[in-house]
Order: sequence, then C-alpha cells, then structure tokens
Amino acid sequence: MDPTKRVNDLILITDRLAELLERENGLLRERRHSELGLIIDEKVTLGRVYESRVLGLAETEEDMHVVDTELRERLILAGQRVGELMDENARLLQVAIMASQRLVDLISDAVKESANVSGTYDNRGTTEAPVHGATAGNLALSYNQTL
Repeated sequence: MDPTKRVNDLILITDRLAELLERENGLLRERRHSELGLIIDEKVTLGRVYESRVLGLAETEEDMHVVDTELRERLILAGQRVGELMDENARLLQVAIMASQRLVDLISDAVKESANVSGTYDNRGTTEAPVHGATAGNLALSYNQTL
C-alpha cells in the first residue's frame, strides 16, 4: 500500500480513537458508568486496528520519506492527542475502580458487622459476643457430672 495512503488511514483511525476516548472520559467524569459498556467493543476494536496500523507503519519506516511533511506532522499531533487522552483515561478508570472497591468494602464491612450480632452459635460450635459489646459471660457451658 502507498505510504501516503497508510498515513491518511492511520490519521483517520487515530482521530476516531481520540473521539471515542473523549466520549469515554466524559462518561467517567460524569460517573455514568452504566453507559460505558456501549462503547467498550468499539474501543477494543479501534485499539487493535490502531496498534496493527502503527506497527505496520513502523515496519515500512523507510518509505515515510515520500510522505508529505505536513501529513507526517498531522499524524504526530494525532498520536500525541491519543496518548494524552489514554493517560487521562487510565487515571479516570483508576479512580472509578477505587471508588467501586470502596463501595464493595463498605458493603462487606456492614454485612460482617451485622452477622452473628445476637451471640448465636457459629459453624464451629462457638459463640461470638454481640457486636454491641457484650462480654463473653453468656457462653453456654456443660460438663459431665459422672466420673
């Protein structure tokens, strides 16, 4: 394929990927996580196409001298834009993951605190003191009086 056509194709793919990342970043900023699933497939597909085109272009780097300088500059700028958007995307995803993990931890802690609050027997046959601070004096004990 002609190097100029390859660069033009890569610019189009890069611009589409940038638009998609901007959309995803906006959804993440607005905490509209339920809508992210709608763009994941497209993001994965575009990411793979982008990667394969970049690798293909790198393999034919010696042909790049025939590509117009302005076109090469557009490609460099588009690549930088995608790089910046990907960095922002990674940060926003990390924040969303951390927030989700905190919520799961809070729910888990609440369930643990509410479990076995009455001092009932657990699966080992022992009792746990109620969470509200009762002492261990209410343990059930028995002994054999025959010798």
